[in-house]
Amino acid sequence: MRILMLLVLFTVLGQTVQPIYANNPIVSTTNNEVVNYIMTTGVPGYVPVLIMTSAEMMSKEGEKFGRFEVVLYGAAVKQFADKEAGQKLVDMAKTSGATIILCDFALMKYGISRESLPKGLEFIPNVFTYSLDMIKEGYIVLGV
Repeated sequence: MRILMLLVLFTVLGQTVQPIYANNPIVSTTNNEVVNYIMTTGVPGYVPVLIMTSAEMMSKEGEKFGRFEVVLYGAAVKQFADKEAGQKLVDMAKTSGATIILCDFALMKYGISRESLPKGLEFIPNVFTYSLDMIKEGYIVLGV
Protein backbone atom coordinates (compact mmCIF):
# COMPACT_ATOMS: atom_id res chain seq x y z
CA MET A 1 0.00 0.00 0.00
CA ARG A 2 2.81 2.38 0.92
CA ILE A 3 4.59 1.70 -2.40
CA LEU A 4 1.37 2.27 -4.34
CA MET A 5 0.84 5.65 -2.65
CA LEU A 6 4.44 6.67 -3.40
CA LEU A 7 4.02 5.71 -7.04
CA VAL A 8 0.83 7.74 -7.31
CA LEU A 9 2.50 10.71 -5.59
CA PHE A 10 5.56 10.62 -7.88
CA THR A 11 3.34 10.27 -10.93
CA VAL A 12 1.19 13.26 -9.97
CA LEU A 13 4.16 15.45 -9.01
CA GLY A 14 6.08 14.43 -12.09
CA GLN A 15 3.25 15.64 -14.29
CA THR A 16 2.64 18.95 -12.54
CA VAL A 17 6.15 20.15 -11.72
CA GLN A 18 8.18 21.21 -14.73
CA PRO A 19 11.76 22.42 -14.44
CA ILE A 20 12.42 25.78 -16.05
CA TYR A 21 15.56 25.70 -18.18
CA ALA A 22 14.69 28.53 -20.55
CA ASN A 23 12.35 31.46 -20.47
CA ASN A 24 10.26 30.08 -23.33
CA PRO A 25 11.89 27.37 -25.43
CA ILE A 26 9.07 27.25 -27.99
CA VAL A 27 8.99 30.80 -29.33
CA SER A 28 8.85 32.23 -32.83
CA THR A 29 9.34 28.91 -34.58
CA THR A 30 6.15 29.22 -36.62
CA ASN A 31 6.25 32.89 -37.61
CA ASN A 32 8.56 35.05 -39.68
CA GLU A 33 10.11 36.99 -36.80
CA VAL A 34 13.84 37.00 -36.19
CA VAL A 35 14.82 34.87 -33.19
CA ASN A 36 17.61 35.95 -30.83
CA TYR A 37 19.32 33.59 -28.40
CA ILE A 38 21.50 33.83 -25.33
CA MET A 39 23.19 30.78 -23.89
CA THR A 40 24.97 31.26 -20.58
CA THR A 41 27.50 29.01 -18.93
CA GLY A 42 30.22 28.99 -16.32
CA VAL A 43 31.65 25.70 -17.59
CA PRO A 44 34.73 26.15 -19.82
CA GLY A 45 34.23 22.90 -21.75
CA TYR A 46 30.78 23.95 -22.94
CA VAL A 47 31.96 26.95 -24.96
CA PRO A 48 32.88 25.07 -28.18
CA VAL A 49 29.59 23.15 -28.02
CA LEU A 50 27.59 26.36 -27.63
CA ILE A 51 29.41 27.84 -30.61
CA MET A 52 28.56 24.74 -32.66
CA THR A 53 24.94 25.13 -31.55
CA SER A 54 24.96 28.63 -33.03
CA ALA A 55 26.12 27.27 -36.39
CA GLU A 56 23.38 24.64 -36.34
CA MET A 57 20.66 27.14 -35.45
CA MET A 58 21.88 29.56 -38.15
CA SER A 59 21.67 26.74 -40.69
CA LYS A 60 18.18 25.69 -39.58
CA GLU A 61 16.65 29.14 -39.27
CA GLY A 62 18.17 30.97 -42.20
CA GLU A 63 16.69 34.47 -42.37
CA LYS A 64 14.96 34.05 -38.99
CA PHE A 65 18.35 33.71 -37.28
CA GLY A 66 19.14 36.85 -35.31
CA ARG A 67 21.77 37.20 -32.61
CA PHE A 68 23.27 34.20 -30.86
CA GLU A 69 25.18 35.27 -27.76
CA VAL A 70 27.39 32.94 -25.75
CA VAL A 71 27.55 34.69 -22.39
CA LEU A 72 30.23 33.41 -20.05
CA TYR A 73 30.71 33.79 -16.32
CA GLY A 74 32.65 32.01 -13.58
CA ALA A 75 35.54 29.75 -14.57
CA ALA A 76 34.52 29.85 -18.23
CA VAL A 77 36.11 33.29 -18.62
CA LYS A 78 39.55 31.99 -17.60
CA GLN A 79 40.12 30.20 -20.91
CA PHE A 80 40.36 33.60 -22.65
CA ALA A 81 43.35 34.58 -20.50
CA ASP A 82 45.35 32.39 -22.92
CA LYS A 83 45.17 34.89 -25.77
CA GLU A 84 45.95 32.41 -28.56
CA ALA A 85 43.44 29.77 -27.49
CA GLY A 86 40.87 32.45 -26.73
CA GLN A 87 41.30 34.00 -30.18
CA LYS A 88 40.60 30.61 -31.79
CA LEU A 89 37.28 30.47 -29.92
CA VAL A 90 36.42 34.05 -30.94
CA ASP A 91 37.19 33.25 -34.59
CA MET A 92 35.17 30.02 -34.40
CA ALA A 93 32.25 31.99 -32.93
CA LYS A 94 32.33 34.60 -35.70
CA THR A 95 32.20 31.86 -38.34
CA SER A 96 29.20 30.26 -36.61
CA GLY A 97 27.25 33.49 -36.20
CA ALA A 98 27.83 33.73 -32.44
CA THR A 99 29.10 36.56 -30.28
CA ILE A 100 31.08 35.78 -27.13
CA ILE A 101 30.32 38.00 -24.17
CA LEU A 102 32.22 37.87 -20.86
CA CYS A 103 30.96 38.90 -17.43
CA ASP A 104 33.02 41.68 -15.79
CA PHE A 105 32.35 40.24 -12.31
CA ALA A 106 34.00 36.97 -13.33
CA LEU A 107 36.95 38.77 -14.92
CA MET A 108 37.47 40.72 -11.68
CA LYS A 109 37.20 37.56 -9.58
CA TYR A 110 39.97 35.88 -11.56
CA GLY A 111 42.09 39.02 -11.92
CA ILE A 112 41.81 39.18 -15.71
CA SER A 113 41.90 42.59 -17.40
CA ARG A 114 39.97 43.31 -20.59
CA GLU A 115 43.16 44.56 -22.21
CA SER A 116 44.85 41.16 -21.82
CA LEU A 117 42.08 39.35 -23.72
CA PRO A 118 41.77 38.54 -27.44
CA LYS A 119 40.07 40.98 -29.81
CA GLY A 120 36.42 40.48 -30.75
CA LEU A 121 34.95 39.87 -27.29
CA GLU A 122 32.12 41.86 -25.77
CA PHE A 123 31.59 42.56 -22.07
CA ILE A 124 28.70 43.01 -19.64
CA PRO A 125 28.76 43.92 -15.94
CA ASN A 126 26.56 41.06 -14.66
CA VAL A 127 25.43 37.98 -16.61
CA PHE A 128 22.28 37.43 -14.60
CA THR A 129 20.95 40.98 -14.82
CA TYR A 130 21.81 41.01 -18.51
CA SER A 131 19.95 37.74 -19.12
CA LEU A 132 16.83 39.00 -17.35
CA ASP A 133 16.92 42.26 -19.32
CA MET A 134 17.26 40.36 -22.59
CA ILE A 135 14.28 38.16 -21.74
CA LYS A 136 12.27 41.39 -21.57
CA GLU A 137 13.63 42.24 -25.04
CA GLY A 138 12.29 38.94 -26.42
CA TYR A 139 15.48 36.86 -26.41
CA ILE A 140 15.34 33.14 -25.69
CA VAL A 141 17.73 32.62 -22.77
CA LEU A 142 19.08 29.24 -21.74
CA GLY A 143 21.59 28.59 -18.98
CA VAL A 144 23.70 25.45 -19.15
